[in-house]
Amino acid sequence: MARKRKVRIDRIIILVLSGVLILGLIGFGVYQGISYLSKKMSEDQSQGQSDSVPAPVDTVKGTKITLLDYDVFISESENLGFNFIIATLQFDSEEPVSFDLGNLQTSEKIYLNNVSKYINTLNEKSYKIDKFNIVNSVVSEQNSYVCNIFIPYTTDSYSLRLLNSSDASMIEFDLNKNTNDISTLKFETDQQIEIGNTNVTVSSCSVSTMMLHNGMEYQVPATMNVYTFNINVNSIEGNVMITDARFVRASSDEVITCMDETYESVKVSNCLGKKLEVGENGALFFETFAQSDGPDYSGSLMLMFSNSNDWVKVPTVLE
Repeated sequence: MARKRKVRIDRIIILVLSGVLILGLIGFGVYQGISYLSKKMSEDQSQGQSDSVPAPVDTVKGTKITLLDYDVFISESENLGFNFIIATLQFDSEEPVSFDLGNLQTSEKIYLNNVSKYINTLNEKSYKIDKFNIVNSVVSEQNSYVCNIFIPYTTDSYSLRLLNSSDASMIEFDLNKNTNDISTLKFETDQQIEIGNTNVTVSSCSVSTMMLHNGMEYQVPATMNVYTFNINVNSIEGNVMITDARFVRASSDEVITCMDETYESVKVSNCLGKKLEVGENGALFFETFAQSDGPDYSGSLMLMFSNSNDWVKVPTVLE
């Protein structure tokens, strides 16, 4: 009897131990399964992020960038929707410098190889920034290269960071230092012309990108610029008009004839060959080859009025 009872107890112990072992195996399997799923979800999430934001390609590793100087230009006098920095940077490399500006982005995620729309806005508004010799390509046969870079921003913060994705370095600008009002770059000749009782002013010059020809859209070729000289009529007597106009470029003495009266911009009408009226301002348009370093308005505007037989020379040099 005692022997049967002992056998029964042994069986119970074996069953209990077997149950504990089975539960342990099940728990281990569940743990492994959860670990695998967690790892898989993490990998999928990482893969999704890499698909949406490609990692930057390190093609310029070893190029050291040093900030030498900078100026901050603030559009207080005219709301452009952005301000900008002209930064003097030095690029140093063990080999001839070749650096893609696409590797530089601001803390607002503006890439410096994609800033043409900001520069075009400045040109259209008659702001002259070409005197800074801004570059859009950092390439040199030397191992060290110093140049000026255009950096737009929209933040109201007191600082802006420039990030270099090629080596994770950073340059920080204090936007409260070296500040200038953008009005200092405004191209305004304000040259007054008096012929008898006629008084007009050549007020400014800009580049027009939206033109019309006989009332239809005119596509300005990519290799060309249309210089637009704005004419303000202050006083006039009799039936007076501008019958001819030419622009003489200072750098080459090239003579550019104005576009005829069938052309005008979306923003301002052509005043060539039309009776001048006080308060009715217009413009003269000159299509010329685009300059590699930006628009160059330096030269002389030559005007012929219907009440005179002499050309009127208007200097258009902005210092």
